[in-house]
Parts: sequence; C-alpha cells; structure tokens
Amino acid sequence: MNFHHISWGEIVFVVVKLLKMGGIIPGALAAFGARRLYQKWRQNKAMAGWPATDGTIQSGQVHKQGLRYWVELTYTYFVGEYRSGNHVHHFRREEEADEFLRQVKDKHLQVHYDASNPDKSVILDRDLEMVALLAPQYR
Repeated sequence: MNFHHISWGEIVFVVVKLLKMGGIIPGALAAFGARRLYQKWRQNKAMAGWPATDGTIQSGQVHKQGLRYWVELTYTYFVGEYRSGNHVHHFRREEEADEFLRQVKDKHLQVHYDASNPDKSVILDRDLEMVALLAPQYR
C-alpha cells in the first residue's frame, strides 16, 4: 500500500467528518486507524531511502484504553549526537504486551532517520518483530 499521496490534514479531516456523522465510537475507531495509517506511512517513507543506524530500546510502558493495549517504547540512537525517539506497538491482550516489552527491552536494532533532520526517526515494525522473535525465551 502506498500512502505517500495522503496528507496528515486529509486524515484529520476524515476523522472529524466521521465524528460528526456517526458519533464518538466511529470517530474513535477512525482516530485509531488514522494513527496506524500514519505510522505505516512514516515506515514506508523510511524504507524509501532514510539512512539507518544502530539503536537501543531503553524503556517501555504498557498502556490500556478500552479493550486495546499498546506498548510505547523509547529508544536511543547516535547521529552526530545521542538522540531519542518513541515507537508504539499495539496488542489485543495485556499478557502479549508485557511479554513483548520484556523481550525487546535493552535490545539493539536498526533506527531509520531523516538525513535532513536526524531528530526524526522511525523503527520499522518488521525490525522490531524480528528482535522480539530472536529474543531468548525464559519461562
């Protein structure tokens, strides 16, 4: 899927329109979808040519809203100086989120950054999932 032609303003417009038409539940679902769409768009942009450097996942926190869970990760990377970024990963169950966080904390992975603004960065879902997959299982 190519999201390069969609602007963030267009996504917000659609979310507001859904809120007006259907109320809070369709609007909330649209907002959740818009956030995921935006994250996917940023990842596609990174894959299309942003340079990469080594990064380390420093910390994470599990959040809950309604029936959904997500892990918000904080990572650091070095491009001229140490920088940090955040990444959100969604889950259906709290146990999955907790296990994922345990698996990826303190792990090294590729961080893609915008060469013209190195403070803008992204972790690709595929790289993060590979780190979690390769993490030793302690049970």
